[in-house]
Amino acid sequence: MAGATWWLVETAANWAFGGVIPVRAATTMLGLDLAFGVAAGGTLGMLLALIGEGASAPAFALGLAGAYGMIRMYEPPGVRAEALFLVLAIVSVALAVRLAGHERRGWLAFAHLTLVATVATALGKTGVGEMQSTYFGKTEPTGIALPLLLAGLPLAGVAVDRLLGLLVRRHGMRFAAEVAAAVLAVFLCGRPLPIAPLEDSSVTAPAPRAGMPDIVLVVLDTTRADHLSTYGYERETSPNLTAFARDASNFARASSPAQWTVPGHASLFTGMYPTRHGAHYVGGWNSGPVIYGRKRVFPLPPERVTLAEILRDSGYATAAFVANFANLYRGFGMAQGFQRYEDQPGLLLRPVPHAVRFVQRFVPSFFKKPFRSAQEINAAALAWLDKTPADRPAFVFLNYLEPHHWLAPPPFDRWSRDLPNARRLAQRGLFTHAIPAGLNEEERAFVAANYDGQLAAMDVALGELLDALRARGRYEGALVIVTADHGELLGEHDQVGHGGRMMYEGLLHIPMVVKFPGTARPRGEVREPVQLVDVLPSVLEILGLPVPPDVQGEPLQRVRHGIVAEEHINPEFVSYYGQVYNRALRVLYEGPYKLIATSRGERMLFDLASDRAEENDLASREPARVREMEQRLEAEMSAMVPTVASVKAAR
Repeated sequence: MAGATWWLVETAANWAFGGVIPVRAATTMLGLDLAFGVAAGGTLGMLLALIGEGASAPAFALGLAGAYGMIRMYEPPGVRAEALFLVLAIVSVALAVRLAGHERRGWLAFAHLTLVATVATALGKTGVGEMQSTYFGKTEPTGIALPLLLAGLPLAGVAVDRLLGLLVRRHGMRFAAEVAAAVLAVFLCGRPLPIAPLEDSSVTAPAPRAGMPDIVLVVLDTTRADHLSTYGYERETSPNLTAFARDASNFARASSPAQWTVPGHASLFTGMYPTRHGAHYVGGWNSGPVIYGRKRVFPLPPERVTLAEILRDSGYATAAFVANFANLYRGFGMAQGFQRYEDQPGLLLRPVPHAVRFVQRFVPSFFKKPFRSAQEINAAALAWLDKTPADRPAFVFLNYLEPHHWLAPPPFDRWSRDLPNARRLAQRGLFTHAIPAGLNEEERAFVAANYDGQLAAMDVALGELLDALRARGRYEGALVIVTADHGELLGEHDQVGHGGRMMYEGLLHIPMVVKFPGTARPRGEVREPVQLVDVLPSVLEILGLPVPPDVQGEPLQRVRHGIVAEEHINPEFVSYYGQVYNRALRVLYEGPYKLIATSRGERMLFDLASDRAEENDLASREPARVREMEQRLEAEMSAMVPTVASVKAAR
């Protein structure tokens, strides 16, 4: 009964706080809670018998509340925090039993006190942690606060129940009233995450002319080109992408105009740079609308015209299937033009159940991946594709997210599992924007090996998608585009992750492979620089459709514009990780040279032909080149402000 109560409370709390638990995961969690309940109950029963307490309802219920807390507290190899909690829990349980009253007997009293203690622990602890959030869930207290809360909250719950007893003396009636109040509070105050796909059938354009190709756009979220074997990396991370590139045009010098998901995708969909399309970090606290519980981002404005809108209005069936729910969720504006938009997480725990945290101490990857896998994205996209009307071509967008979560699953952990101290490193949580001393060589090797494994896992799914298109006869005549929104730093320059404090090549150099429709299509490697903003005009040129005003990109095979990138200030990073993040960034490429300029007056110049790792800053040695490139960068950026107030109104 205690295990079932833990599961019920945690599942309800997840629903109320915006978590998502699929049926299979919920069943697994229930099994864990029942197993822990049985084990803890048996152990506690023997201990209570030894001390002569017997199986009284208050002692048994509140002793199990202590066991529930210990499941969360346990964190090998240390024992100090657990010992502190044990001492605090014994004192708290003794006080709570006295407060609850020894006269309470039977299953009803046990169920009542178990529920009171569990609710107090789960909601009290989560409530304290709600002041901050991670990318995928809510944080919980750490340090000495955690054992104090885990030991003290059940006592607080019993105290509140005792106060209510002054008004409702009969235990059964009080229990029923508290359950009813809890259920009512969950449904009235809960904020469940909407996960039903967005459906938009309001626009019904006439069918396009015959022969219009299907368009398949695949974004390998968080994928840097130099860790793909397609671009010469020593590990075989992308054999399927390599095979696809032999049948297509491989743009070897593609780059993103941004270093994180929202502006990168917005540039892909609009053909505009971030300052023009407007979807980017807000720069300061409380500057933007509340999206996904935070105010850190300006979404893509509704007046911007997206590729999906153009294709939808031209008679295409349009759909998107995204794994990156955290930054492509519907509130960020990327759903514009898609008649079906699936953006739900695969598993989102808010808060993380105690039993799940316990298992994660031994299996670090257990229930850690919150997003849908690339195979799940494939299945959803292909199911939709099979249902599209025969008289309409399809535009389908797929977003894979495997490299974003760096711990590779079997069998793709083959490069990481045999590294020294792999199990210990897996527990370290090395994915962080705060590494003041940097990662050592062992840690960097571990991070890179896991990243490479995730790339390999994603590549398998890409190959499965392409095979499925061939089997359906929808490959040869289609326009298939495989690219990325940005890359990832893996410890170089003392940075891990993306959206960080400097725009190095690990973040900006991305893959881009395009299979044009038809058998006489161009194939081979293309060395001219291109960017994500060039995808939209390329697609429209192939289809013979006009390019909207304010588009800054050009067709991929005729790119002449400057190659630039930009990053606005993320106030969360500044708050969490310090002033090193408090600067806007701009980048200009010119031949082999790359200039990075910041809003704090910093200038960095690299010759990428001889220094791909960007370890040799030439700014102090070539001030004339820095000035010339800075002037050109300023000219490029001055043209970023949109000249048309409402493009959609003009259309």
